[in-house]
Amino acid sequence: MPTAGPRTALCPSLFFACGVAFAQVGGNIAFLTDDRYRGISLSQEKPTLRLGAAYDDPSGWFGGVSLTEVMLYRPRWQVQVLGYAGYAGRLSERLGWEAGATVVHFGADSKYDYQEVFGGLSGERWNARLHYSPDYFGSGTRTAYGEFNVGVPISPIMRVTAHAGALMRLGGASIEGGRVSLDGSLGLAVARDAWEAQIAWVAGGRSAVYPTAYGRASQSTLVLSASLSF
Repeated sequence: MPTAGPRTALCPSLFFACGVAFAQVGGNIAFLTDDRYRGISLSQEKPTLRLGAAYDDPSGWFGGVSLTEVMLYRPRWQVQVLGYAGYAGRLSERLGWEAGATVVHFGADSKYDYQEVFGGLSGERWNARLHYSPDYFGSGTRTAYGEFNVGVPISPIMRVTAHAGALMRLGGASIEGGRVSLDGSLGLAVARDAWEAQIAWVAGGRSAVYPTAYGRASQSTLVLSASLSF
């Protein structure tokens, strides 16, 4: 499952309160000033585009795919393909659960391909997920990633978003650096009809498991995004 922040458009409904009563098929095109993934830039801090499609079935099954232009190493751009599928259900009137798997493929650098399984809980305005990968970014390292996401409406068209995450190395290949890498974001989103614009402050800690020089330093930045759903 993609993480929160700029990638939430790839996920099933961010808050389980949206329900699964009706089948939904949708697409999304987004422009981002920086492709941040768990706090790390996968576009060398350059603007990029993303195309996505998603399906939510009334039975609870969901799935989707996205295509994003990324740059792991200058100056070569390539397409990242991210697909996910899973099942969502209810524990109570206000609490839901979900579980599934994510597959990521890089068009020019397939040695960095990886898979994750995930599970989580969600309420009206929040969700929490735990992801596990046996070979994160092809590094030979087993990882777990925990995240907590919140979205609070402050007007009919505006909401405040927040995200906190932690990547934990569980074993495998020996890699320099700490075993835990933290990331977070705080943003403001404005949506009207099929359009949405968002500004978010995003910060990420250092981790050598990412195949980008940027991943070896702690950085923070403002990310602007604009998207159209159809």
